[in-house]
Amino acid sequence: MPALLRRASAQVFVDASTVDLTGEDLVTEFEWDMTATGLVEADPDGDGARILCGQEIGGIVVTAELWDDAPPLTADGWQDVAEVSVAWRSAFMDFATTDGSENPAKQLELPGPGDYRLRVHGRNRDDGDPRDDGDPIEEYLIQVWPAPQDKPVMVKSTSETAAFWRTR
Repeated sequence: MPALLRRASAQVFVDASTVDLTGEDLVTEFEWDMTATGLVEADPDGDGARILCGQEIGGIVVTAELWDDAPPLTADGWQDVAEVSVAWRSAFMDFATTDGSENPAKQLELPGPGDYRLRVHGRNRDDGDPRDDGDPIEEYLIQVWPAPQDKPVMVKSTSETAAFWRTR
C-alpha cells in the first residue's frame, strides 16, 4: 500500500494564470503544450512544470504531497485531474515562486533528483476571474511519486477552464 511521506500546503498568489512548479534552477520558461490536459504541463527538459489556473491574478490554495508510490486515485470532489511525468533535477519542488518569498512551507522536499509522476487535481476553476469576496477559492492538490517517464494522462476533465486551455 502506498504511503504518504510528507505534505506542504500554502495560499499561493497566481500571476499570469499559472502556478510554476520549480526546482533550484527556477525553470519557468519552456515551450509548453496546453492541449494535452488543460491542467498541468511538464518542462520537457526537467525541473519544471506549470499548473494552468482559472484566475489570471489572485490567491489560491495549493497542497503538495510526496508519496513512496502511486497513491490511490480519488477524483471525487475535483473538477479536473491529470498526470504528467517530469525528470526532476532538484531535491525540492517549489510551488510558490511567483510571490517572491522563500517560505519552506511552499516547498515539497523530494528524495533527490530523478523521474517523478505528478498527479494534479483542480477544483473551483470556473468560479470567476477576478474573484469576489465569498467566491470559492481555487484549489489544487499535487501528488508526487517516483515513477518512470510516461505520457500525459487526462484522468478527469469537467471544467470550462480545462476545455479553454486545451484549445490554446
